[in-house]
Amino acid sequence: MYKKPIAAVINFCTNERRFLKASIEQARLFARQILIPVCDHFFDGSPENVEELDLIYRSFPDCTFIQYPYIPEKIPRRLLKQVSHAHFWHSLSRLLAMQYVDDAIETVLFLDADEVADGKRFARWLEDSDYHQHVVLKLANYWYFREPIYQAAIWEDSVVLVQKRALTSQLLLQESERDALYDQLPGPKRRRVADSDGEPMFHHFSWVRTKEEMLKKVGSWGHRADKNWTELVEKEFAAPFGGTDFVHRYQYKTVSPLFDISLQSTFFEPVLPQAASLKTISSSQVISCLKAVSPSGWRKYLGLDFNMPFKR
Repeated sequence: MYKKPIAAVINFCTNERRFLKASIEQARLFARQILIPVCDHFFDGSPENVEELDLIYRSFPDCTFIQYPYIPEKIPRRLLKQVSHAHFWHSLSRLLAMQYVDDAIETVLFLDADEVADGKRFARWLEDSDYHQHVVLKLANYWYFREPIYQAAIWEDSVVLVQKRALTSQLLLQESERDALYDQLPGPKRRRVADSDGEPMFHHFSWVRTKEEMLKKVGSWGHRADKNWTELVEKEFAAPFGGTDFVHRYQYKTVSPLFDISLQSTFFEPVLPQAASLKTISSSQVISCLKAVSPSGWRKYLGLDFNMPFKR
């Protein structure tokens, strides 16, 4: 199958393990390159499961995993004034992954592991659409809560497809994360993009979790200070699903799952372990990468030449 020169960058931690296999399998249907940045700690500072990460790395040898250290004490204060701790690490993951995008890649798709593409549908859309004539697109997605059968009536569009030539370090490392790519890049651009049938091509399973997994999510994710999430999770699991969520208050319908994401199954079913494609980034390499980002660079961003390529 011919694949467009597209790289899929998939942010991942082991609390997203339920979704990783489906996310990779679907990305293989359209992406020439799959890059998966992983921090060695959760973003609350608790350590990752190193043994499980190693098994995952070796189970998907066609993907490039990029593991980097959690070093908040070494991050320049000037950067943390520009990007809060809540968003810095998510954005850093994408910035570091960009160091390993192949030269032949023209377009980058930024996903989280719980945002699973309908790979065949998306591949067809890539063949028929004018995506390459847009600087950036926000792609519509279905949104799920509690279980993979509960689909919200309202679509979201967190997934971003962007021309590589438009990306800079300053743009990737911003408070509003992927939204900054859409908001700050020049046009032409569109959001809430669906396929030719008017249907979303992505499925966001962000809140499809057991109680334990959901508590881990709200305790370690970038938005953990926004609300008393622990109290909301405890209240949610005190009863069966009530038809709405505590995040957006969406209404839901019941659907047949497109992917095998079962809360009753084991977390991760490894394949025969193989040699991993792993890039291990040191603390000094992280700092070197961040040197490209400065407060003055942020202020100057809007004046940058659109054709300026991403700097490795």
